[in-house]
Amino acid sequence: MIGFPPRRVYVLALCMAVAGCSGYARYNRMGPVHEMLPPQPDYCGALALHGLIGQPFTTLADQQLIGPLRILWPGQEIGSDIDPIRLDAEVADDQRILALFCG
Repeated sequence: MIGFPPRRVYVLALCMAVAGCSGYARYNRMGPVHEMLPPQPDYCGALALHGLIGQPFTTLADQQLIGPLRILWPGQEIGSDIDPIRLDAEVADDQRILALFCG
């Protein structure tokens, strides 16, 4: 059995790692969340929870939610996947809710 010289193995591993990172960056973005996700219909019930804006995000634990919850922190990367019944809560550094929307 013929093996690869060690240098080729390291180069191949490095190329695979770089290729994996470039694919990851293509699907994840950073920036203000409201600029990253297009507006969605209110399938997740965000409008009914509008009164929680300005409250600590932990108040969401007491709510009956339609679907999953995603907490979005300042500067957090987000994927391009959109789940219409997922409630997204954009949270400030002080852990207060800035916005609630579906996506």
